Amino acid sequence: MKIAEHRARPRVRTVADAVAGRLVGRPASAVAVIALAVVAAVVTARRVAATDTYLQIQYALPTYDGSIGPIAVTAGAVLVGLAALSAYVGAGLAPTAFLAGGPVFGWAVNHFSSSITPQYAATFPLEMAVLYGGCIGLVGYLLGRGVRTLVPPSALSPLKS
Repeated sequence: MKIAEHRARPRVRTVADAVAGRLVGRPASAVAVIALAVVAAVVTARRVAATDTYLQIQYALPTYDGSIGPIAVTAGAVLVGLAALSAYVGAGLAPTAFLAGGPVFGWAVNHFSSSITPQYAATFPLEMAVLYGGCIGLVGYLLGRGVRTLVPPSALSPLKS
């Protein structure tokens, strides 16, 4: 086989390549989204601590009787929107879930409303970030990828030739 023929053959993608592409996305987008998630977590943690609003947010979350506060609905909608924008710009599922879980982690770090064990204080923020960030991130990812297929980013570029 000649070198020119070898280069002309299309590259066969493995299942691992396809999964990694969807899980991580474009590296530049993924790094930017993860950095934004860290900033969102820190800003949220500082804001909740400064205004002492942890319990207000906790009481707004869904309960066993099905009630949900307007603050939780608004925050959920904003996080889904951010997650959808993240997926639209090419970040994968993992960075999108990190972005959705960042503010939730920042809120949960301030969990000092009752006497808790150190183990619970260490795991509670992670549990909340995985639970809410994972669910909201998945919904936002699917929404963003769907919009990306309908309206490709290249269609919005002002630099068309």
